Amino acid sequence: MQTTEPATEHRVDTLLVAAHGIAALVTLLIAVVFGLIISLQFFLPDLTGSVLPLGWGRLRYAHTQGVMFGWLGNAFLAFLYHAVPVLTGQAVTSRRLGLWLFGIWNFAVMIPGWILVLAGVSQPLEWAEFPLAVDVFILIALGLCALQFLPAFFRRGLETLYVSSWYIIGALVFTIMAFPMGNIVPELVPGAAGAAFSGLWIHDAVGLFVTPLALAILYFVIPASTGRPIFSHFLSMLGFWGLFFLYPLNGTHHYVFSVIPMAAQISAIAASALLGVIVVIVVTNLLMSMRGAGVFPREVALRFVAMSTIFYLIVSVQGAMQAQMSLQRAVHFTDWVVAHSHLAMLGFATFAAIGGLIHAWQRISWARYNAAALSWAYGLLVVGVIAMFVDLTVAGLVQAELWLDGSPWLDSVRDSRPYWIVRTFSGLLLGGGFVALLVGLTTGPRGAGAQTLANDRPEPAAAVVTPRLAPAGAGRVLTMSYVVAGVAGVAFFVMSVSLLGVWPQQILAEQTAAMAPPNPLGLTAGEERGRVVYAREGCAYCHTQQIRYTDADITRFGSPTLAWETRFDYPHLWGTRRIGPDLSRAGATRTENWHYVHLYAPRAVSPLSIMPSYAALFDGSPDRPTQEARDLVAYLETLGRARELAWPEGDANAAAAVPDDRWAQMAFAASSLNAHPGRTQPRGNVPALGSPASADTGMMLWAHNCAGCHGETGGGDGPAAQWLRPRPTNLAEHEYTRSRLADALWNGVHGTSMPGWRDHSSADHAALAELVMGFSDPQPGPAASAQQLSLGQRVYAQHCAECHGATGAGDGFAANDLPVPVAPTDFRNQRVSYAAGVGILQDGVDGTSMAPWTDRLSAAEIEAVVHYVRSLFDGDNL
Repeated sequence: MQTTEPATEHRVDTLLVAAHGIAALVTLLIAVVFGLIISLQFFLPDLTGSVLPLGWGRLRYAHTQGVMFGWLGNAFLAFLYHAVPVLTGQAVTSRRLGLWLFGIWNFAVMIPGWILVLAGVSQPLEWAEFPLAVDVFILIALGLCALQFLPAFFRRGLETLYVSSWYIIGALVFTIMAFPMGNIVPELVPGAAGAAFSGLWIHDAVGLFVTPLALAILYFVIPASTGRPIFSHFLSMLGFWGLFFLYPLNGTHHYVFSVIPMAAQISAIAASALLGVIVVIVVTNLLMSMRGAGVFPREVALRFVAMSTIFYLIVSVQGAMQAQMSLQRAVHFTDWVVAHSHLAMLGFATFAAIGGLIHAWQRISWARYNAAALSWAYGLLVVGVIAMFVDLTVAGLVQAELWLDGSPWLDSVRDSRPYWIVRTFSGLLLGGGFVALLVGLTTGPRGAGAQTLANDRPEPAAAVVTPRLAPAGAGRVLTMSYVVAGVAGVAFFVMSVSLLGVWPQQILAEQTAAMAPPNPLGLTAGEERGRVVYAREGCAYCHTQQIRYTDADITRFGSPTLAWETRFDYPHLWGTRRIGPDLSRAGATRTENWHYVHLYAPRAVSPLSIMPSYAALFDGSPDRPTQEARDLVAYLETLGRARELAWPEGDANAAAAVPDDRWAQMAFAASSLNAHPGRTQPRGNVPALGSPASADTGMMLWAHNCAGCHGETGGGDGPAAQWLRPRPTNLAEHEYTRSRLADALWNGVHGTSMPGWRDHSSADHAALAELVMGFSDPQPGPAASAQQLSLGQRVYAQHCAECHGATGAGDGFAANDLPVPVAPTDFRNQRVSYAAGVGILQDGVDGTSMAPWTDRLSAAEIEAVVHYVRSLFDGDNL
């Protein structure tokens, strides 16, 4: 059976169809490998060691750009080389131009882009990770696409445009306009204003590039395969213009509850809801057009297209729901959003692309075709996509619940682990399906696709989609209507950029001018270099730098982020995902020493952490950081610094400057500027320990939070202990009162790596206190005589009281002026063993102001003062 009319067969450049088709499949498999390695690193974080090009962040950059430009971009181009000549009866502009386009798309964009991002040259922007040098070639390629495909439509005449033609023209025109918004403008516009423009591209990449071309395939393949026209021309037009009018208005819904003007946010939320209605109309039209073909049509291309239509409905309704404030406050930054994006790109768009690719492939007389492999591909991909979507959606709900109820952050990491494992297995199903797809289009007899069509469709079907011509005399009116609508579409796009980009930029600039303190501190050269390291390693894809105007964010992280705080960020690093906590106020929450150890061996200090190791930034040990490691830690210490330096006067002045700004006043009304639960605080103001949780809970808490430093049995010999200064305490050599343990667990120990644990309950604290007291076994040593205690008291008064205080409370007159800011020990509430006390006086305590005393005290005096200090312990306070 002849499946392509002779009038159009010679106009389809099958070489370019095949070239882009094979390139699409190869880049897809490479992107899937990147994705699988990423997914494994969620529960095997040391899988790739400290090899930076294989780190989570860089691979994530390569994965997303590979899916969008490598896989979908090439697949769409392969389809266009088949569809445009069929739709117009005209050949594309030229094969030479096509070869140039193929070369630029794959050898000036994809291969260099991957090499550069894996080498650490990239942009930390969602769906815009390729560096600016590659972006230039993407714009050139998009321009060549317009030159290659648009002239055929205009030569045919606008009055005969078919539905697919509208979507193709719209995608080629609007993508060129939208691309710079997220790829170039954020490099020129700082902070929150840059994020507003970035949000436009985050959504327009899907809405104006991926979705129109995917829908062009659906509207093309369905009538071509069923032999029946689209159900409703009116619904087709309504869906098309609804898409292009509303999609550009959606972008800011990625930043709901941020400092971006609320009017822009509400516009995006409303547009998202309306877009959901439009999608229901489009899907209804498509499903009605497939009536009689069944949910699982016999023809494999139509089968993929039918499932794409169903996925389109689900993902669009989900997107409209998650844009609403009530759901957004809970699920934003969680795996719910990741499930949504995967269903969009690997469900809806990928199934459409596969359907279009198979449809074109079946009509290449010399192409190999393996129907059995394609059936396997369909089954594996359907199961894989559904499993991944359901799994990540549930994971997102679990994370949302834990974040909202204030649970410790690592609880969400721990509880997500089973879902992340399932995600990898679903990814393996997807990988198997894509391999089967490659096999299906590269093996089997040549020309077998045409024979399969003959077997699958016993009744003749329309191989060429021929639009019904307008009645005589109506052509000019129809042409003018398209021109008017096209001009309106461009005007609406410009309006969306103005409403969601330019206007917020002006408002944020005014806010910055009104609220910023005079001459806020910028970044030094070294801190700027550290910011580059942070960006290139993809840290913004795990940690946000935007505290939102929600109760959960304010309680956990502190005052919401103001526009002026990011005024020097080119480009912004707001992020759209929280695997780790927000870092907007990360400065001064940890010691420099802790940061180095955490970067070098994350699980040494935080056993549940899944952060990649950055040992490559060190010369073999965390106490030998390279300049890049020093710069990165210096940058981390700047986060929140400008607001902290200006506080509280800066916030008071800003609040007075904008008395009518309800959202800004919410930021100033926060009870704490920096609510980081681990940030150390002065001693005191500690809630009393309650009834302890179970002993098993205490052991679990210890293993997950404490053993990395203090060791499994509290001996101060955890994997991180060798690098931390001061070294973690050997708890077996110390005895503590309950009040001292409560203070340390609530406030931390300033100047050390011991953080506060204020995100844990009183019952958790009590369970840990019981466990620590169980470790305690300080040996008293030889009995002290009255003469020794008297000598020890005199030595203490002469040499120790200035720091530790007259009564041993750690409140001496010099306590607050020590060169190393570790508070002197309160001897009333903790007691060290006799042997350890002698060792401290002989050797000092590295990382503190406690120096060796052997050059000033005799052995007898050392022994005497140890006995005296031990006698200060208030054992009745146990």
